Amino acid sequence: MKGNLRDFSTTQILNLVSLAKKTGTLSVERKDMRGSLSFKDGKLIFAAVGEADGSLASILARDGRITKEQAAALAKHAQKTGDKQLGLLLIQKGYVTQSDIIQSIKRHSLAAINQIAGWKEGSFFFDASRMPDDGRITVPLDLESIIIQLARVQKLDEQLEEEIPSLDVCLKFVNQPGVQLKDLQLSKDEWRVIKYIKPDNTIRMIANTLNMSDRQIRRVIGSLREAGLVELVRVVRRQPLTPEERENKRNIVDRLIGRLQAS
Repeated sequence: MKGNLRDFSTTQILNLVSLAKKTGTLSVERKDMRGSLSFKDGKLIFAAVGEADGSLASILARDGRITKEQAAALAKHAQKTGDKQLGLLLIQKGYVTQSDIIQSIKRHSLAAINQIAGWKEGSFFFDASRMPDDGRITVPLDLESIIIQLARVQKLDEQLEEEIPSLDVCLKFVNQPGVQLKDLQLSKDEWRVIKYIKPDNTIRMIANTLNMSDRQIRRVIGSLREAGLVELVRVVRRQPLTPEERENKRNIVDRLIGRLQAS
């Protein structure tokens, strides 16, 4: 099974894998990134995308359970022993529990599959003979609930595209007497966006500055609008003057200067 995500979405592929209870690895690649999802009997057991390669050290670091420095040292150890042995060592030393490892891997897998599901184009290939290395820790996840959640997110994204069809608009804060921004419980991304809400900054400019995709910035703006904090402001751009209009404007200015000099 191979093709392009323009013709066959990730959600459709996952449906097929789930219904057919397939075993193997789906590799997806686009211009700037690649990812892979491994399945056993129709269940997701392993995921990797970009720098999030699915290794235990990187997963625990991204989940905040160990530092980046610790992850770098543990990654070298895992190259010799594998993630399973590394996990047992960390549990024995009391750094993490088995539940910690399982929950971190689940969060990583869900984040990876959500990221890949957002790709609108890219080549994919399903290899029934390829599976994760034996040393990897695999945690099976039912695809049915994942597919339902992806469908909800996709529907939300479609609604946001209708509500915010253009990113070339500005934002302004809604006047709410008695409401202090510092007292609000906002996400990290929402705070990042709020810092750049200025009269001359369009949503697209903010997205580019923060290296956010169109989908990411729409989600954040949608959340801020739903909370009643911001509203859209259309950007009124002046049309460039024609040569005749520029000449007329120049003549008017020249006449005004002449009058001032004569007075």
